[in-house]
Amino acid sequence: MESKIASTGRSRIYVVATAAIVPLLVFVAAVGAQMMAMGPPLPTTIIVTKPAPGQTYGDQQVVSFGVKNKTFRFILKDAYVDDPRQIVHWIDIWQQVEQYRPNFQTQGANSDVFEKLEPGQTLTVKGMYAPLDHTFEVVDTQVGGGVFQPPSHY
Repeated sequence: MESKIASTGRSRIYVVATAAIVPLLVFVAAVGAQMMAMGPPLPTTIIVTKPAPGQTYGDQQVVSFGVKNKTFRFILKDAYVDDPRQIVHWIDIWQQVEQYRPNFQTQGANSDVFEKLEPGQTLTVKGMYAPLDHTFEVVDTQVGGGVFQPPSHY
């Protein structure tokens, strides 16, 4: 009789412990999914245009780059992540940086290219975006829309 009472008591302890632990595990899994890091630096291509004098941004998306202690704002024409696995997309990066001013802090040998861009020009910038510190290391630049620019002659 005593063993039946003891086993009933243990069963109740297991049920209570399970009832307490399962919601905790579900909560931890949900929080972990929301705070998942993107991992190592991501190869990213951004195509921007510097507004001409007197041109307003209107309803166009604006992206800002910090170069040393200056901030430069551009109209975003296109952006994508060169991720062959298709796990991380541009929208993932944008959601991470849109609340910061500047959106990206640039570094690297070519980071001064943003200062040199003339009004009205389009610039294709290839770089590495580091999700942990929101830096964008400029790897290569090309004046114009790159492969997305319409051909100048046929």
